[in-house]
Amino acid sequence: VPGRTLPCVWNLITAGFVSSNIVEVLFMILSLLLLARVIEPVYGSTEFLKFILVVDLATSCATFVAAYVVFLSAPPDRKGKTLYSQFNGFHGILAGLLVAVKQVMPNHEVKLAGLLKLKAQYVPSIFLLISTVVVAAVQSWSCLAFLYFGTYTSWLYLRFIQQQPETSIKGDPSESFKFSSFFPEALSRPIDAVAGVAGRVFKFKHDLHVEVKPLLPISQNLLGSSTADANRRRERGAKALEERLEMKKIAEAPLVESAAATAASGLPQSTSSPQLV
Repeated sequence: VPGRTLPCVWNLITAGFVSSNIVEVLFMILSLLLLARVIEPVYGSTEFLKFILVVDLATSCATFVAAYVVFLSAPPDRKGKTLYSQFNGFHGILAGLLVAVKQVMPNHEVKLAGLLKLKAQYVPSIFLLISTVVVAAVQSWSCLAFLYFGTYTSWLYLRFIQQQPETSIKGDPSESFKFSSFFPEALSRPIDAVAGVAGRVFKFKHDLHVEVKPLLPISQNLLGSSTADANRRRERGAKALEERLEMKKIAEAPLVESAAATAASGLPQSTSSPQLV
């Protein structure tokens, strides 16, 4: 509720996790568990949690500012209704997580309901379109703020701010993650033109000489599939085994050198401690 957020500023954080609908709560838990299996192994636990908190706070702040802008421009008889509307729910964070899936595995196939297959890069746009239709059908317009701001702020963070793992690159300058990629291809040129102007105004730009590598190798893994999880666990296990073998070699190196020096000197190796007679 924007009109009650000051001085209760913690509402900006808690609003994205609060829901009075048990069905929405169950859906929130299920979607978080499913999407975390895809995003968390790539980002890491710390960055994954940071991403959720950044999207939650940014979505709430953008909604708060937008509510006051609408309040100032609304007719006198609607000012109170605008300022004291309730904005809450996990759908803003969910929209941001789907944008993260688009970034992590844009060319991977996603199976929906076991029937429909599509590339992961189209999932955020389809989710936003279906959600808008549902919101219009049930006349719950306050949900649109979290949906649209959650999508945009998550893209803004991943595109320009996030530190990519194991590199010095900030953001994701890849062509498949442009803002126009959320829209039909026919609209890409005018959107790119507007985005270019906005980027110059707000100083958002990337190093054009940086080589962009995909966060995940291109394959046919399905979203949240057991095969994808098994491959990730296998890669982590192989890396851990290599590290343990390397540490074992380092620990055994002094013993091997000592044995070689003893053999070269011709002295017999002592196999037991001397006994007192």
